[in-house]
Amino acid sequence: MSRPRLGLFVFVATVLALLLNFSPSLRAQTQSTPPASSSSSAPSAPSAGAPSYPTHVVTVTFDYDFGKTPACSAKVTKQCVQQFIAYDISAGVNHPTMLFPIPLPAKPVGQVKGITKASPPLEFEPGKHLISVSAMAPDGKHSKRSLCTTWITIPPAL
Repeated sequence: MSRPRLGLFVFVATVLALLLNFSPSLRAQTQSTPPASSSSSAPSAPSAGAPSYPTHVVTVTFDYDFGKTPACSAKVTKQCVQQFIAYDISAGVNHPTMLFPIPLPAKPVGQVKGITKASPPLEFEPGKHLISVSAMAPDGKHSKRSLCTTWITIPPAL
């Protein structure tokens, strides 16, 4: 029996659905860090005239089902998860700010609970931020950033 041909839209929707297997709960916490020294390897330095904010470490914890979309390996190179990416999507999902990559856990098979990664020290403006984790495939495509989110509150500087 042959498989019916799928239209491009249905195919794309199916591929995206394969990458969207997050648990709906993402937990994140922040920790203030001392001001970075001039030799720090912080992701980006503020440009001249831009406000400087205290740095914080954001730790994300989430669950993922590799039974639905497997981890990439020597044998599996397509429609697989190469890594995860943490974003700040406070400005909307169409205006994400990449925060840090999250490598796959050891032995990523089946339902994996409690995948955890802490960011390097990052500058954050005080207030509420919507943090997201997305699965990324080898071709750079990723799952919807709106599926695995949580709000964090950055306290004002003292």
